[in-house]
Amino acid sequence: MNLCLIIANFWPGWGGAEGQCRLLARELHRLGHEVVILTRHRPDAPSIEQMDGVTVYRTPAVGSGLLRSLTWTLTATAWLRRHRQRFHVVQCYQLLSPAYVGIFGCWRASGRRPSGRQPVVVRPACSGQYGDVAEVRRLPLTRIRQWLLQHVDVFVTLTQAIEAELVEFGLGSVRCQRIPNGVDLEAFRPASPEEKRALRIRLGLPEDRVLCVFAGRLTPQKDPELLLEAWATGRVGDAHLLFVGDGPLRQSLERRIAPASEATRITFIQATPDVAPYLRAADLLALPSRGEGMSNVLLEAMACGLSVVVTDLPVNREVVGKDGRAGWLVAPGDAPGLAHAIETLEKTPTLRRETGAAARARVQERFAIRRVAGEYLSLYAELSS
Repeated sequence: MNLCLIIANFWPGWGGAEGQCRLLARELHRLGHEVVILTRHRPDAPSIEQMDGVTVYRTPAVGSGLLRSLTWTLTATAWLRRHRQRFHVVQCYQLLSPAYVGIFGCWRASGRRPSGRQPVVVRPACSGQYGDVAEVRRLPLTRIRQWLLQHVDVFVTLTQAIEAELVEFGLGSVRCQRIPNGVDLEAFRPASPEEKRALRIRLGLPEDRVLCVFAGRLTPQKDPELLLEAWATGRVGDAHLLFVGDGPLRQSLERRIAPASEATRITFIQATPDVAPYLRAADLLALPSRGEGMSNVLLEAMACGLSVVVTDLPVNREVVGKDGRAGWLVAPGDAPGLAHAIETLEKTPTLRRETGAAARARVQERFAIRRVAGEYLSLYAELSS
């Protein structure tokens, strides 16, 4: 099967959608399918390159903001219209410019899918105030965008919350297919005590403390400030907090750390495309986000056998379960509750091991990339038949 994945930004930049696109493309190629990724031009990357056996095409985008989105939509649409006959299915990431590239690039006539048109699959990234529907509502020409999105064949959704938003936005006539994010269980696997110690030595991390990691963009959506509030309560025991990531809040977070006591218990690491060593070196993950699509780092931490403390969002409940065996849920914005969860796990090694083992088992059962890729292939086969 020949497949085209369309995404606005791609490697060497990285984020949740970019990571999932690359992971899925690599797995589909491993399974014997031809995959092309269509994305924006970057000055630090070639226009055409091979990556993980996948061909990446980058078409020009000029200016910034809406102008950049518009010019890329035009150049990418032109590319897709020239090459669309190569593909059995076109999959687009987010309800924004990639979706319009797929719709216009495969457009032939009116109707949902006239004969000969490649089916278009669109995968929204997130729900809530940071989600795709909220973003479309903020943009100009909202009604036209809504009408265009009605020509999509299938929305691949991560959660029930995204599906409800699509219906409320007037897209209920388009089929939704629930397929979760995936995780590479080989790259993200538990470390033995010896491996963990060696990783900490190599990475310059404390060897004798419970290590709590936050990995992701330092933005209001991820609410890393709540972790500093939790540490300020004095209830997290001797745990060491590691921030892995960059973003607009980084400088303010660093300024808030007291020069003496707190600086010895909190470390900042620059963002890295390879977060696996830090997760495998850690004991637990704390992710106090205000909104999520389906967090890659949460799945990766669970795959590494970490205890996880996450905010009680619908998507996080779907990932870790509601029974508390595979993860600890705390209310958004609740610094004392976050501190209590971290303190309990810090003081109870047996509980850490049990929840970490349950977390690993849960991702093996539902979120392994091989299973997720198989679900996509079943959908593609149905649409292209």
